[in-house]
Amino acid sequence: MSHINMKSRRSFDFFAPYNEEGERCVTTVFPIAIKRGVVDNKLAHDCSPTLAEVNSATSITVQVETTVQPGTMLILSNRGAGAATVKGVECAGKKVTTLMWDGNGYIKLGETAISE
Repeated sequence: MSHINMKSRRSFDFFAPYNEEGERCVTTVFPIAIKRGVVDNKLAHDCSPTLAEVNSATSITVQVETTVQPGTMLILSNRGAGAATVKGVECAGKKVTTLMWDGNGYIKLGETAISE
C-alpha cells in the first residue's frame, strides 16, 4: 500500500511479509500516537492519533488547528477539575475523552475516568 502526503509530497510505502515468523519479520505498531502539548490553550491536531493533556482548575476552550483527514482520533486527557471544550465538544475534568474528526467537527466517542 502506498500513501502520499499531499502537503509535504513525501511518499510512504507499506508492505507485509508473507509470514509472521522468522528473524526478518519485524512487527511495527501503526499508527503511532504522537503527544502534542496544549500551549496558551492552543493545540495542533496534525497526526493520528494525537494525545494531548490539559490541566486547568477552571473551564477552558482549547483552540484546535486541525490539519488531518476525517476519521482521525484526538485523545484528550483532562487532569484538571474544569471542563475543556474542543470545537464545541465538552471534555469533562478528571477524564480522558476520545474524539474523532469527521471533516466538519469533532465527535465524542467515549470518556473514561482518570485513575490516580
